[in-house]
Amino acid sequence: MESSGQNRRQLWIGIAVSAVSIVLILLLIDPAEIADSLRQADLGRIGLSTLSILAFMMIRAIRWRYMLGNEISWSTTLHIQDIGYMFNMVLPFRLGDVARAVLIGSVPPITLARGLSTMVVERILDMMFIVALLPFTLAEVVSLPAWMQEGARASGVVAVAAIGILIVAANQRKMATRWGTAVLNRISFLDTERWIGRMNELLDGLGSLTRLKDSLVLVFFSIVVWIPILFAYRWGIQAVGGSVSLLGASFVVCAAALSIALPSSPGQIGVFHIGVTAAMLALGQSGGASGGFAVVYHALNLITMIILGLIGLASTGATFGSVIDTTQRFMRRRQLSEAGEEGVKMRDEG
Repeated sequence: MESSGQNRRQLWIGIAVSAVSIVLILLLIDPAEIADSLRQADLGRIGLSTLSILAFMMIRAIRWRYMLGNEISWSTTLHIQDIGYMFNMVLPFRLGDVARAVLIGSVPPITLARGLSTMVVERILDMMFIVALLPFTLAEVVSLPAWMQEGARASGVVAVAAIGILIVAANQRKMATRWGTAVLNRISFLDTERWIGRMNELLDGLGSLTRLKDSLVLVFFSIVVWIPILFAYRWGIQAVGGSVSLLGASFVVCAAALSIALPSSPGQIGVFHIGVTAAMLALGQSGGASGGFAVVYHALNLITMIILGLIGLASTGATFGSVIDTTQRFMRRRQLSEAGEEGVKMRDEG
């Protein structure tokens, strides 16, 4: 019951953040300008943007399959990935990531634990790439204060360093466990055993980093996977009358990726739009092009993910309802397990 109430609060907070974001956009930009940019949209460039999104999804499936040891077919990996992305677009709490892990865990020889760990690793690699890329894009934003540029550059260095730490930890598990235990033991409000378990789950997903060749391949994929999205953004911006370089489009990608980390309603409605709009305005784009691109790209992404997800369901023989039921059962089991562990700990301490 407590978990259910917490989920409801998170959902309402996300809806509130989305609503505030939309209001801010309407205060920044005249809706009539957005409507004008949409009426004049170039369908050819929107088509190119769509093809780039498809390429992005295909390369992501290749990377995910590689993280899983290439032990299942690429088509199976792609369809399950697409189902997860569809669920993330239409359901709250990023349940699509859990659904992906549960579905891939039912395909031998992949286990649920491996599926979950690769979800975490995938998010970390993506966010590190975005944070590392951001400083290089700031040359396009001449109006950005110097302290903000320095902060972004520092975050890029931290991201690169963090990737190095992950590679070392994946190769030196005993040392990582020993250091992790030493640090967590000094934080009284954290359960050391539980967090060490989660750390090991994360490092399990980094099994491909335990060999130099595999490490380089995974880092390569983590860079290449974003190239189609950079072009998708640039062509999408041009479609609504904007004009940015590939580096400028990269800045908008970074802003979008960071903004959707905020709480929001399903599909990142509002937070995606305000992040993209603010980034484009910072690049000196018109209000119409800024708001118009946010609307067009979000709609294009939403429609593409839903279509791919439906194809994935048909190809795997799953249904929308069955995936939701399986995911919910897993979530309930996990919550009960964590509650049981907490109860045992309290009794031991008593």
